[in-house]
Amino acid sequence: MEYKKLRELRDKRGLTQADAARQLGIAPTTYASYEQGKREPDDATKMNIAKLYGVTVDYLLGINRTPEWATEKQVTDLKEWLNDPDANVGLSFGGAELTKEEKEKLKMSVTQIFWDRLKLERMPLPNARYMRKDGDDK
Repeated sequence: MEYKKLRELRDKRGLTQADAARQLGIAPTTYASYEQGKREPDDATKMNIAKLYGVTVDYLLGINRTPEWATEKQVTDLKEWLNDPDANVGLSFGGAELTKEEKEKLKMSVTQIFWDRLKLERMPLPNARYMRKDGDDK
């Protein structure tokens, strides 16, 4: 886990280490050791930390980087879709159900596509005077 992210996320929320620990149901010293990189949280705690800060576990692990411009709603929408059991129904290749690892890879790919698409939507449109109209050869 990228422990430096924990402090950044906590600071953005205006929480102390004790506040974060209390909300996670762990000892403040345990939480402090996560931020210092001295201890690695178990998977359940990673999920709780991600939920507390409104990010994905992948973001905490540094696998998929959530853009700084992402809104909390966008992060939540993506997370809900990725964790929706109905979204994973029928995922197969050649008639064989995808393995857990393959589904995780697919989720990572979908996440990247999600952020790339939103990034395109944020880009300003080109100046219209430089765009050609259909059928204009000039």
